[in-house]
Amino acid sequence: MIEEIFEKTLIDLELLKKKDRLILGVSGGPDSISMLYLFCALRKKYKLNIVCAHFNHSLRKESDEEETFLKQLCDELNIKMISDKKDVNLLFKGDSLEQTARNLRLDFFFKCSRETKIKKIALAHHKDDLAETVLMRLIRGAGLRGLRGFLPKTKFKSLTIIRPMVNLSKQKIVDWLDTNGIHYKIDKTNFEDKFFRNRVRLKLMPLLKDMNANIIDNLNNLAYNISLDYDFIYNFSYEKFISLKKKEIRNAIYLDLDKLKELSVSIFSNVIRIAIEELKGDTRRVEAKHMDEIRDLVFNRPYGSVVDLPCMSAKKEKKTLIIQSLIL
Repeated sequence: MIEEIFEKTLIDLELLKKKDRLILGVSGGPDSISMLYLFCALRKKYKLNIVCAHFNHSLRKESDEEETFLKQLCDELNIKMISDKKDVNLLFKGDSLEQTARNLRLDFFFKCSRETKIKKIALAHHKDDLAETVLMRLIRGAGLRGLRGFLPKTKFKSLTIIRPMVNLSKQKIVDWLDTNGIHYKIDKTNFEDKFFRNRVRLKLMPLLKDMNANIIDNLNNLAYNISLDYDFIYNFSYEKFISLKKKEIRNAIYLDLDKLKELSVSIFSNVIRIAIEELKGDTRRVEAKHMDEIRDLVFNRPYGSVVDLPCMSAKKEKKTLIIQSLIL
């Protein structure tokens, strides 16, 4: 039963505790609607305080109808709903439209968190989503960190993001909704191949399923096993980062230059990424080419040299490498 898998995932992965306060990211599609109902079923048992958060991207003519549908549903379920509306097309500037939409949605979730003082948000990503994410990152040339896909529980700045649907397949979710007569909305853009994820979902995944019917499970297992290995590498790298950190101020971290030179290429890159993450909150837009430049800076360039990074810089001094945030 889907309800049992959902609750077991929450317990086994320590995603939920009694009297938790949660923001649910709900679009109106089958995945998030099922998550909303499943949390509602547990609301009394776990004494949960639930808020529904909906971001209207204004990308389709149905967007306003979906927002109205959700408002009515939240009224029926006696759940507070927070919504915001932005025209993503108007705000799209050079980045991918998908990434622009994600960034705006994430900003909205932070706004919801500030308004409600709730620090935990649940997203409805499932097994098929994870398999697609692994494939997309493999195609784009990701390393171990990227090939983990997304994790069931992650910290992002002040937010804890949980994904309680990770052990459920798309088909099981849709079957459960249809069996229980639960209404949901279909985003027609999910069937357009102009977006990279849709091309993976609609074109590549069917081919892989023809070759191996268990491809979704296999990709999920790959992501899980990589996560175990990466956890070890990350924890080891973090210990090295602490030992190399000579000083930290509000917008800069000073790393011991000589000790940096002693690290293997893998640990070197992870230590730099950790320093960036400590300052910036994430490593988005930091690519392999940036790591190569920093390594060249440390080993080959003269003192005083600077490498420009996304919203940051790295400067080589006689005894230290200074990683500095340019966002005040």
